[in-house]
Amino acid sequence: MRAGIVPWLGCGLLLAPPPAMAGQSGYGVPAATVGCMQAATLERVDGLAVTAAHERVLAQLHCRRVDGTGSWQMLGHHGDAVLLRHLPVRKGDVPLYFPAAAVRPASGMAVVLPPGLLRLVLAGVGAVLAWPLLRYGWRFFRRHRAWRVCRGLVNRHADALRIRRRQLVQVNSYGVERTTRWRREQAEFIKTVVQPTLRARRLQWAWPVIADRVQARIEHVASQKLSRGEAVQAGSGYAPDMDPIAYERYCAERLRACGWDAHATPPGGDQGADVIATRGRTRLVVQCKLYRNAVGNEAVQQISAARLHYQADVAAVVSNSDYTTSARQLAQSNHVALLHHDELPAFAAQLARARKKA
Repeated sequence: MRAGIVPWLGCGLLLAPPPAMAGQSGYGVPAATVGCMQAATLERVDGLAVTAAHERVLAQLHCRRVDGTGSWQMLGHHGDAVLLRHLPVRKGDVPLYFPAAAVRPASGMAVVLPPGLLRLVLAGVGAVLAWPLLRYGWRFFRRHRAWRVCRGLVNRHADALRIRRRQLVQVNSYGVERTTRWRREQAEFIKTVVQPTLRARRLQWAWPVIADRVQARIEHVASQKLSRGEAVQAGSGYAPDMDPIAYERYCAERLRACGWDAHATPPGGDQGADVIATRGRTRLVVQCKLYRNAVGNEAVQQISAARLHYQADVAAVVSNSDYTTSARQLAQSNHVALLHHDELPAFAAQLARARKKA
């Protein structure tokens, strides 16, 4: 409310005439009336005709005829003469004495501002009226830029967001999705990725305005289904309610689709490795965990032992769910990869490139 009143208040102040001039009364002088710099000279020029010779006489006596335009300000009286100053005042103009009988009040005549002040007033009015539009336009442009930055960040991390949502959103026994952990993951992404980027670009002020829009974009991108090519590569055998043996075969199929010689180990006596895959001289052992809750330390310990038993180069745990903090810490110290099954193709390709360079 206050911001809307200020521009119009400033406009009113600029349009108001200066106090010194607002109280002044204007006077008019008929055309061809002679005015002189001295009151005594008026008697000598009274009745002179309008001829070239007489005009020279007027100039010698410091007198001149007025054209009757404009307004005059009264400065004083001297007998039957009135001292007037032409408005607006221009450089070189001097007050002139006129016969009092020839001077008439200019009723209804507007106060004329000096040209310099008039231009200043017009410029001020234009600036006051344009400021809200310029300010709104600039803020709109900056908000749009902040939105583009956030949208680019979400698109850049789309694969990770999609996988994290699949890991963290679980369906309970009644078919209802549990999204509490996924909401916390969204908040972490915003806190560690989105907001620092906005602060670095001095756009953090726009976050309250675009927050809902960005969160909706995160949810939309993370909820997207697999593309057709990814679906073919992933196979059609995965389902959240499949049994653990079928899940192990599913992971082996994904590795075979990436060019690995992979097979699921027989149930029982597998020494902690559910899938063994080889490509060239690289051997990979995988433990597959189809869980509703987060995978803990036990899976990391088992696959670490299986790597030694099978003399494998790389060990990984693959799950449809998330991993506990302690499991991530143990995996880091034991050089075990913790993956979602959608990350298997990229992980397998990364291993192949690393071994090829070696």
